[in-house]
Amino acid sequence: MSVTKTITTSKPFYVVAGAGDLAVKTFRDGTDKLSGLRIERKDIESGFASLQTETKALPAKAQTVAVTLAADVAGKVGTGYDELIVRGRSVVTRIRLQKSTQELQRQASTTVRRSKALVTTAKGAATDTKTSAKGTATVAKKRAATTKKAAKSTTTAARKTTTSARKATAAGAAKVGN
Repeated sequence: MSVTKTITTSKPFYVVAGAGDLAVKTFRDGTDKLSGLRIERKDIESGFASLQTETKALPAKAQTVAVTLAADVAGKVGTGYDELIVRGRSVVTRIRLQKSTQELQRQASTTVRRSKALVTTAKGAATDTKTSAKGTATVAKKRAATTKKAAKSTTTAARKTTTSARKATAAGAAKVGN
């Protein structure tokens, strides 16, 4: 099993993906709420007066709230972790199954295959060039042309992989926060 496969199937990876997805969703929701918010001076003045009253009672409330929160947090940590794992798996699965990600995987595989073929062709050309340098230049020219063609094919495949990666990234970003 590859390192990448191990990392992307681990619970902490899914927790991080889920937390990121939740943060994006929360940010998007908050932005929508803020756009319709209006604050007037009278609201600020009445809020300030009530804040002064509440501040006096704060020390007694703080101790009660701290004890209650500690108990609540202890119970919610495990639940929150599990929820983030589920959310993370969901977003990772959505991104893996989208067409652009699958196209990126296919194109990257093609680029790797063509790169290996280029290396093999170049090695053969070097060997043939060495041999043909003693005898004839024709074989060397043919092998150089073949190598040039393989290099051009690999360059084209790499360009397509870059385009596929750009599309997969954009499509994946659109899936986050939904």
